[in-house]
This record gives sequence, C-alpha cells and structure tokens, in this order.
Amino acid sequence: MQIGQDRSGFYSYTPLENLFGCEMPKVEALKPEWKPRAEGETVWFCAPEHFKGQGYMVAAVVEPHKAFVMVSGPDRAMLRSGGRAAGGSWGFVLQAIDPNHTRLLGGAFWDPAQFFMERRMLKTIKHLAETTS
Repeated sequence: MQIGQDRSGFYSYTPLENLFGCEMPKVEALKPEWKPRAEGETVWFCAPEHFKGQGYMVAAVVEPHKAFVMVSGPDRAMLRSGGRAAGGSWGFVLQAIDPNHTRLLGGAFWDPAQFFMERRMLKTIKHLAETTS
C-alpha cells in the first residue's frame, strides 16, 4: 500500500518510468510511518501536473494484510452507485499458504509491457517483505 508517485513509486524500473515523465521516487524500503492507503484515496501514477491530471487510480478495496485494489476515478463512482467498473482494475491480494508463508498475487489490466513491469515490482516487494522485520 506504499506504491504510487507520492510515496515509493512502483518498485519497478524507475528510470524507465521516469523516461515517460512519471517523476517516480526510488524508495526501496518499507516506511512504517506511512499509513495504509484509505478507500477513495488517489494513487498517482505520475506527478499530478502531467498527463492533464489523469495519471491516477483510486483505492477501491483496502483490506490491510489482505487486499488492495485500485480502479479509475469514473469506475469508482460507478461502483459506489451499484454499477460495474468498465475500465479495469489493478489489485494485489495476499493469499495464506500455511501459517508461515504467504503468496502475493498481482493482477493488472494492461498489456505485456505491464507484465514485465509488474513482475519486477512483485519481486521487489517480496524482497522487502522477506528482509524487513
């Protein structure tokens, strides 16, 4: 829940993201002082002044230690009014394997390039989780 341009970036290929003007920070440590994202909170994918302020998603499901799912702003409004999200979602789910092991699952809605970026992101998050007490 620490991802986003306003926090630790996306734990992926920061130089590549910044090549497209995302202005991502490179924070590769968990920050306990950062509170979990809240439902309805904006998660910036780039600096807000870029891409006409449209480079973001909104936290739709926030269950600390279980799940975090984001949708587009218009989709969040549809979900809140009982409708369905039309634009896709991006989510992360923790799945217990046994009392000592958990699997982090990620799901994106984009293309093969997204798979490449998300794979790096999940590996970095795995490393942080395993090396942080």
